[in-house]
Amino acid sequence: MSPFLHCYLATHRRRWGLSQPELASLLDQASPSAVSRWEALQRAPNLSTALQLELIFGVTPQDLFPALYREAEDAVMRQAKALYEALEGKTDAKSREKLVLLSLIIERAKGDTDYV
Repeated sequence: MSPFLHCYLATHRRRWGLSQPELASLLDQASPSAVSRWEALQRAPNLSTALQLELIFGVTPQDLFPALYREAEDAVMRQAKALYEALEGKTDAKSREKLVLLSLIIERAKGDTDYV
């Protein structure tokens, strides 16, 4: 079993005593049913909504939706590894510059070794 909740939106909403309709009213173009779907991870909020939630609760989208963050991280790391492998051995300046960026991306992967 996962050591964390997949979504902390409901936790933060309840901590502040907000109902789903009240939270929806604080957001631009959101409905109570949309809040319910985000809390159940049936749907992901768009970037604008995620940023609005950060402004409301003072918590990053990464911390509100750790499961979605992990999915995004996994996808980026797979692609970074593939591009790194494709560029390995190339010595031109552009390839070396890209390899530096890809190395930094992989380093930021929170200590995961699956990508290296």
